[in-house]
Amino acid sequence: MILQRSSELAIRAALFLAQQAPGKLSPVHEIAAHTGVSEAYLAKILQRLAGTGLVRSFRGPGKGMELGRAPSSITLDSIVCAIEGAMRDDECVLGIGICSKETPCTLHTEWVPIRTAILALLRNTTLANLVEIAQGHSNKSLESMLGERNSSAQAHVSRGRRHP
Repeated sequence: MILQRSSELAIRAALFLAQQAPGKLSPVHEIAAHTGVSEAYLAKILQRLAGTGLVRSFRGPGKGMELGRAPSSITLDSIVCAIEGAMRDDECVLGIGICSKETPCTLHTEWVPIRTAILALLRNTTLANLVEIAQGHSNKSLESMLGERNSSAQAHVSRGRRHP
């Protein structure tokens, strides 16, 4: 249950739109340049987001994209669901289907707390939260901040692991 690359790009694109002035339409090429992905690929991702109302697309002169709702009402989970479909609480990290107490995989005991933390993070984090973090660290890129948070989370998980 690690995020697909398209979900990561959707979050980055939505965050870019959340950081724009209200009413500003951002052309796809501008968003693509910011996210470092091809326009064609990003356009497909943005179409999925538009299909769920998370972003709106405008054609004609001054065309572009904007968020479909307030950043405070868009969770990371809603973005990931628009791209990948609903995330399940019983998804196996090894990809062998349902992973539960009754039918555990070999990593079940280690994976459950991590899966629970990831799902909680996605469900409880909004674009407004990310904008606030980005503004507080204006001298750092979002990617470097998320990398630091991931390293910190990995260290936390490593400390909690049982070693034979």
